[in-house]
Amino acid sequence: MATAYTADYMTVNAGEVIVEGTIVLTGDYGGASTHGDTLDLSAVYYQGLALPVSGLPSSYSIVEMPDSGTAPTGYIFGYGIGTTLANGVLTVMASTTEYTEASAYSAGLLAAVIKARFVFKSL
Repeated sequence: MATAYTADYMTVNAGEVIVEGTIVLTGDYGGASTHGDTLDLSAVYYQGLALPVSGLPSSYSIVEMPDSGTAPTGYIFGYGIGTTLANGVLTVMASTTEYTEASAYSAGLLAAVIKARFVFKSL
C-alpha cells in the first residue's frame, strides 16, 4: 500500500529545491519483492504548486519526530530511489532487519510522526 507525503515547506536556492514534509503510513508495508512502501513524490504539491524539480532526489533524510511525552517507535526509515519520482520506496528497518513485507503496520507506526526532507536540482 502506498504512503502519503505532504509538503509542509519548500525553498528554492542555489539551483536546489528543498522540500520538507510529513509521511503518513497506511495499510500494509510493501509487497514481497518491493523492499519498501511506494512513496510517490511526483504527486507532491506545495501551496498548490507542483515541485519545480528536474530528476530524482540528490539527498534525503527521514526521521521520526514524536511529541514530547511520546516514545519513538525505534524504527529507522530510508528511501530507495526509483527510476522516476513516482516509484521510489520508503524502507522501514528495525536495526538490520526489514519490517515484514506485506504485513500490516503496527499501531505505533501508524500513529508515528515521520518527517522527511528531500533535496532536488531545480528546473
